[in-house]
Amino acid sequence: MSILCTEKKKDRIKMKTLDAKMHSRITDKRIELKNLRPLRCLHRVEAALLKSPLRFHEAYPPRKINSLYFDTTDFKSVNESFSGTSTRAKHRFRWYGEVTEAHNPTYEIKCKKGHLSWKSLTELEFSINTNAKDWDSALADNSGASLSGIISLPGARPVSIVSYYRRYYESANQGVRVTLDNEISYLDQNTYSRPNFLFSRHSPEKLVVEIKLAQEDLEMLEDLKRTLNFVPQRFSKYCESLQNHIPKWK
Repeated sequence: MSILCTEKKKDRIKMKTLDAKMHSRITDKRIELKNLRPLRCLHRVEAALLKSPLRFHEAYPPRKINSLYFDTTDFKSVNESFSGTSTRAKHRFRWYGEVTEAHNPTYEIKCKKGHLSWKSLTELEFSINTNAKDWDSALADNSGASLSGIISLPGARPVSIVSYYRRYYESANQGVRVTLDNEISYLDQNTYSRPNFLFSRHSPEKLVVEIKLAQEDLEMLEDLKRTLNFVPQRFSKYCESLQNHIPKWK
């Protein structure tokens, strides 16, 4: 057997091992609406939620969320977002806690079609080596599979890391969730030759309010919008993370 055939066989075995590990699930489709406010409005928004007839309560303790976004060299995901393409997707690894403690992240494909959003979630069994000299070695898992064997977006590469603190509120009937995100920071990966976990840019005064509900619960939305003085806006943390590159799309 030639060396080339042997290598191809090894690659197939690696991919089969990876496929066996990667069990994906698809979330339910839901409507997601965002509103951007100054951080000083945080306590006012929380008070309005607690007084709402929908009887919101804090569903989970606040926690830090980190997302490593992937995109192509021509920024396919960003272009789709700016152009308002009706069907689009963002690819990211997500983990919780300190940004440098990236253990067993979840690979998320955040999909949007019209006004509905959903996710494909795949739990990964490796840690990101934040001290690596390049992203290939930083993301190498125990099976030896390459990044292209994990990310379904052809030509994907790490572009930015977005981190923020999130508070979770849920209505008494569990039909509506409201999340409050602040302390947003961005770690640009696009202009660095190695993984960047040190040099960040911050948005300390921004508060992102997001309402999430199933289409069948839409009748609750109008009352909630009045309660929160909520006006839907287009806002993407990923696009915001590329602020220094945005002139390309203007």
